Amino acid sequence: MPKPIRFWLVSFSCVLLLGGCAGNDRETYSQQSFQQMVNAGFLSPQIRSLDLLPIMMVQIYLETPQLFIQGDGEPLMFHINGQVEADVLGGMVTDKLPVQITGVAQLKYAPEDQAIYFDQIDFMEARIDLKVALFKTIIIDRFQQALLTELANMPLIALENTPELASVLEVLAKKGEVQFESRDGNLVVEAVPERK
Repeated sequence: MPKPIRFWLVSFSCVLLLGGCAGNDRETYSQQSFQQMVNAGFLSPQIRSLDLLPIMMVQIYLETPQLFIQGDGEPLMFHINGQVEADVLGGMVTDKLPVQITGVAQLKYAPEDQAIYFDQIDFMEARIDLKVALFKTIIIDRFQQALLTELANMPLIALENTPELASVLEVLAKKGEVQFESRDGNLVVEAVPERK
């Protein structure tokens, strides 16, 4: 191999190694690249049952969430489309109705589950095109509370479907608590050493 090419390859390898070492306590993802991981890691559609007895049982079908990075230090905004069907007092009274859920949340890594979840969810809006007046007047608050619980327990990313991200998080978790933060228009995932 000619000397200039060998020198270039060795130099390039050193740059890659040094670059990897310098940033190994954090990874940075653009909104688009992180959304691609959500697309790969979210098991869609998620079918969830909300128990609003004695009045109603609700089944909700959720499509893949869309995430939006906001300002520095701000939580992520999310938007989820789906469908709802309600069984009121033992009789199905609704066809599947569209639902749009919009809110803001932090993210949480759960190594024991090999998953990333929504955390500290704050609803902005859960809109349902409901024609059932009973649902609108009596159930909507309970529906939102039950939905909040379901969203918090629903894996946003199952890491078995995103092996690269799983490897990054495993390495970071050995160095401290894994945290997600919006910074400079990107999502920064970093290890924060635990205080002794």
